[in-house]
Order: sequence, then C-alpha cells, then structure tokens
Amino acid sequence: MSKSPKSLPTLTLNRRFVQDFVAKDPPCFALGMIEERDQPYAVLALRPGLEIPAGTTDLGFNLGHAVLGSADFELIQFTFEFYGFATYNVLLNPSNPLVRRVVSRMLERSDYFILTLGPEQQVCAFRADIGPRDLGGLRQNISRINASTTTPAQYRETLAQFRARPSPPGRLLNWVCRDQAAALDLTTDRLELAPAPARGTRPPADAEPHLLAEALDARIKALTQGGLTDIELFVAMADHLPLFKQLMDRTDPDELSALCATYPGLYRIAKVLEQIAAGIAAGDIRVPG
Repeated sequence: MSKSPKSLPTLTLNRRFVQDFVAKDPPCFALGMIEERDQPYAVLALRPGLEIPAGTTDLGFNLGHAVLGSADFELIQFTFEFYGFATYNVLLNPSNPLVRRVVSRMLERSDYFILTLGPEQQVCAFRADIGPRDLGGLRQNISRINASTTTPAQYRETLAQFRARPSPPGRLLNWVCRDQAAALDLTTDRLELAPAPARGTRPPADAEPHLLAEALDARIKALTQGGLTDIELFVAMADHLPLFKQLMDRTDPDELSALCATYPGLYRIAKVLEQIAAGIAAGDIRVPG
C-alpha cells in the first residue's frame, strides 16, 4: 500500500460523515465512500489517536484481511501494519448493509482508498495498488458475506475473544459510524479535502499518554527483534524521540514509571536515554558543537 502523491486530485467525502467520525473517541475506524475525479471509491478511515510520523507514512503500510467465524456466522477482519511503528486491527459485521456496500465496491473496482486522520485533523491518503487477484479471501467469501446473518451478539462475543488475544498483536480499533447512511452519500453536503501540508514527527499536544507509550513500545519491539545494542537502538529511534519527549511532557514521574512497567520496550528506551544523558553530563559522551 503506497502513500498518495502530493499531486493527488481533490478528494471528496460526505461532510456529516466526517464530522461524526471526528467526534468519536479514538482509536476508531469507519467505512464510507470517497470521490476522486468524479468517480466513487470505497474508503477505509482510521483515527489512531496520535499522529503517525511522516517518515512512517512515507513507507506506506501493509493491509491484511481475513474472514473469521464458524459455519454459523462470519466477521471481516482488516489489519493495518504501519512498518516499524504500530499495527491496528478492526472487526466488522458483514450483515451490516454499509459493510456489504463498501466491500462490494472494493472488489468491483479493485481500487480503494485508506485515510488516516490525526488529532489535529491532518489527513493522509493512501491509494491501494491492487489487481483483480488481490483481496482473495474477500473475493472467495463474497457470496457468504452478502448473505451473512451474523447477529450483534455473535459479533460482540467474537470481538471480546479477539480483544483478549489479538492476531496479529496490535491495537483494536473501535468500529464507529456503522449505521450512518451519509457515509455513502456523495451527492449532497460534500466536503473537499485539500492536499495535506508537509508534516514533521512532532506529535500533537492532545495525544493520550497511553497511545504514545503503545506506539513507542511497538516501534521498539520491531527494532529489537534484530538484536540491536543500546546505541544502535538509540540511533534507530531518532525519528521517534519526539514522541518520547511528548510523553514525558504529558506525564509526571509516577505516571511515566507506570507506563514503563506496562510496556517493556518503553522501559528499555527510557533507560537508554537515561544512560546517554548521564554519559553526556559526565563527559564520557561528547556532543558535537
């Protein structure tokens, strides 16, 4: 999945849908339609609750999908893996008419958009580079998806089981705006999205500490699988250190200690930074002037 170029034409969504989506608590996810050059496409929209560093979004991400359930019911799973940063999952009930419309459009056009919305309403657009053989799991199960009778109770039970043991490991997004017809309406109340301005890696002031800690922990875990030394980890984490600074600014020492106890990766980078700071103060580490 690649990031859309800055020259991407104007994208259009339904204004009410966007307003309702932005009003929901993150991390969350919604389905809808988006228009480019007068053509409607499916859109998968994510609000992780913090700004994903530009260096990460420039790499694009991996979209996974699966059809879960049993002989009696089915759920659709989407997984969004932002390389080296974080993984997000969402489970959808295919008996929902909006889900069927959006998934059918994805398969009909072999083309769709994914949007990420940051806390300061930054929008980053990704356009799928897929062919007719992609999304094979959905294509093979489209008849079952269109005839799905999955009940709310079956959805909730499977969601609870997945939350307890997510596969792949990652943050579970809350599916919102699931019954909003406006999400599919591009004929009235149109909202045009201008190209997003260039962004740095500084996270917004209102990012929640636990989301920052989770993002840092996920990044560190991905890096340390390669057996990095402390100095190598420090260098590899350079573009994510603003997130750690933001976390320190938003927590007191006790809160930060509690987060470090919860997230082992966060604890390790905190100790690395502490050791480097001590080395600089003692003169053992020289900082270029």
